[in-house]
Amino acid sequence: MKQETVVNSKPVKGEHEGGKWMGAFMIFMGAIFLMATSGITIAGHSPSMLIALLPIYLIGVSAYRRYQEDGHLTRRVIGIAVFALLPFAYMAAMALGYPVSGLWPLGIIVVGISFLLVGGRK
Repeated sequence: MKQETVVNSKPVKGEHEGGKWMGAFMIFMGAIFLMATSGITIAGHSPSMLIALLPIYLIGVSAYRRYQEDGHLTRRVIGIAVFALLPFAYMAAMALGYPVSGLWPLGIIVVGISFLLVGGRK
């Protein structure tokens, strides 16, 4: 007679989350392309510039995960966060019609403030 072995397996966390995110991404992309082909503009710009929000979001999520790992603000966390914040500010200024040449001094100021906030911590 054969014996059956019962294995207790736990479901993999996030097993089906990839499908949900991919579905949300496809809806987002479809809506952007539908708006672009319909002639809808955002402050005179094509809505396809919203596609750049995805990598900015992913960089922000990476900064948050590093913050959770480190437990406090470090230069690494601030560096990643600034890398997401500056392109987002550039896109927002472009969409609102603000001259983007004024953003670079603000970017330098933000980086300087981040160095002051973090201080000597690594």
